[in-house]
Amino acid sequence: MEKGPQKPFEFNAALDHAFLKDLFEGDAHYAMIVFGDFLKDIPSYWNEVEEAYRSEHLSNLRSSIHKCKTLFGYVGHMQMLELFQNFEHKCDAVDHFDMVKDDYVVLQNKKKIAEQIIKNEYIRLTEYQRA
Repeated sequence: MEKGPQKPFEFNAALDHAFLKDLFEGDAHYAMIVFGDFLKDIPSYWNEVEEAYRSEHLSNLRSSIHKCKTLFGYVGHMQMLELFQNFEHKCDAVDHFDMVKDDYVVLQNKKKIAEQIIKNEYIRLTEYQRA
């Protein structure tokens, strides 16, 4: 039996559908590559964040947060992009490391949830490609 045309891939509601539609132009394979690259890169990027945090070095923390922010932007997680951007600006605005500690805990927890969303989307994209 012949398959009919496949429905366009629908991204998780946490992700910016309009942005992803423009970026990928319906190319689920390209989206799968980008999401896979995110999953490959985020651990080393986040290790830089954690190292900067442990060393209590605000400018390094800001710089490493900026890299993570960019990754979340590429996969359309605009809420995380905004959260990372706000944290990045806070690193510039404060003069003592203790002033970012509470925000860091929030960012860390939300990053874990967001990363799982991206992982799930990657799995869904992989399955979509097989259909």
